Amino acid sequence: MIPEKIRQALRNTCYFVFGNLTKIKTTFFSNTFIATGYFLKSEAEYRKSPAINKICDRMKLHDHLATTYLHPGDKIHYLEFGVLRGQIISKWSANNINPESKFTGFDTFTGLPENWANVKKGSFSNKGVIPQIDDDRTNFCVGLVQDTLPPYIKNINPSYRIISHLDFDLYNATLFTLLSLQPLLKSGDLIILDEYFSISKNHYEYRAFADFLSLYKIQYKPLYKCRSGHYVIEVI
Repeated sequence: MIPEKIRQALRNTCYFVFGNLTKIKTTFFSNTFIATGYFLKSEAEYRKSPAINKICDRMKLHDHLATTYLHPGDKIHYLEFGVLRGQIISKWSANNINPESKFTGFDTFTGLPENWANVKKGSFSNKGVIPQIDDDRTNFCVGLVQDTLPPYIKNINPSYRIISHLDFDLYNATLFTLLSLQPLLKSGDLIILDEYFSISKNHYEYRAFADFLSLYKIQYKPLYKCRSGHYVIEVI
């Protein structure tokens, strides 16, 4: 049994330490601890995941998915959330030869709408320029995903194999996208997370997916993982 005087002294020491810690800028203090916690969780998941860790080049990974893991003739609806200059979505449209396939990109094309850790608001801007892709199967929804995805959902035919590439980076936009797509997800659909494994930014995309899974216990098979961030899963 610890004497009351000693317990009070310990309490006072804790109050003193944490009282001084609160003088640190709140967002820096909280984000540092949150990011550390999610980093430890993601590192454990990375080590335990049975996903293949062989294709870490971003472009090669998407090439492999479009031409080898999937058949180029498959009828797919590829959804890209975070387009920038359109290199990835153009690769998918070039690699898929099914005339009924669809390729849709969602972006503001004016950069991040808010800071992403140390990456400032407005980064990754294409200065409002929409990529020009010579494929009439491809289209773009310009604006914040909260505004553009809800009315577009009705255009997504669940009979297609849906490939969702999430590259918004931000927590809110990623979680909103996952929640919006959830009613459409079915066995065989792919989800490609671009910044899932990260040292300093796991409280964004990783956290969004973790929170999504806490609401919807979807079953999935891990396919590919990469230290640079990528994680590909297939809904089962």
